Amino acid sequence: MTLSPGLAPRVARVSGQGQRWAEARTGALLSLPAALYFLVFWVVPFASAVYLSFTSYDLAGAPEWTGLDNYRRMLDDPGFWNSARVTAVYTAGSVVPSIVLALAIAVPLSKPGRYNAVLRALVMIPAAMPLVATSLTWSVIFAADGLADALIGLAGAEPKPWLTDEGLALWALVIMTTWKHLGLFVIILTAGLQGLPLSVFEAAGLDGAGPVRIFFRITLPLLRRTLLFVLVIAVVGAMQSFVPAFLLTKGGPAGATEVLPLYMWATGFTFERMGYASAIAMVLLVAMLALSVAQFRVLRGGEDG
Repeated sequence: MTLSPGLAPRVARVSGQGQRWAEARTGALLSLPAALYFLVFWVVPFASAVYLSFTSYDLAGAPEWTGLDNYRRMLDDPGFWNSARVTAVYTAGSVVPSIVLALAIAVPLSKPGRYNAVLRALVMIPAAMPLVATSLTWSVIFAADGLADALIGLAGAEPKPWLTDEGLALWALVIMTTWKHLGLFVIILTAGLQGLPLSVFEAAGLDGAGPVRIFFRITLPLLRRTLLFVLVIAVVGAMQSFVPAFLLTKGGPAGATEVLPLYMWATGFTFERMGYASAIAMVLLVAMLALSVAQFRVLRGGEDG
């Protein structure tokens, strides 16, 4: 049967709409498992934590609504403020040297070299190691008469109580964290450096610019967005770090390494104040978001190729 000229476009539109609806249904069905996973393991726990942060909940009875009491309690909680200070020092102490060292290593590794591919693979070994295995390895390194003492002994220094001294324990964790994440940052920055336009550097060289000037006036501005990415993941990772402090020092000595995630865990599961622990989690989340936004505002703009 032949359709009339006026009916053919309408049938085509109906057929096209039916095909689009079928594709939409197929797409929805295919994305349903991922959506359910996100709902069950992300949305529901997050919503529960937000609700519990406004309650008094000891894991035994039902949560009791207390409003902002948990947040007011933080203002007078010396344990919370000590953990916040420790977290700030730990974050700054591990992020800054990690990025500086990673950039110093990435610059030569980003250039053509006979062994650079092998070296890039080697620097990734610490990042590929499980964090628990890394922490246990470093607990042996920092043990009495361990590798750390042997190394400083070569310089004539006395053995140090790395994990039991209040002035050293946190910096021992910083050293381990820097070693652990350095390789990942090196690879990311190396990829960013290799993506920069060579013509810009060739033009700068022809104009007589030296290596130092080229690095600070051309390389760093062009690498801004890659540096921003590395900085954000480094800061967020450090602020939510739990395993090193838990396995190496248990937050000691005298709270010197009790970072906020560890304090939050102890509050919720050791002292069974889950409502207060949830409030701490919300404050930590807001702090991470605020720092990430601040970093975007400072480093946004610029192209790295």
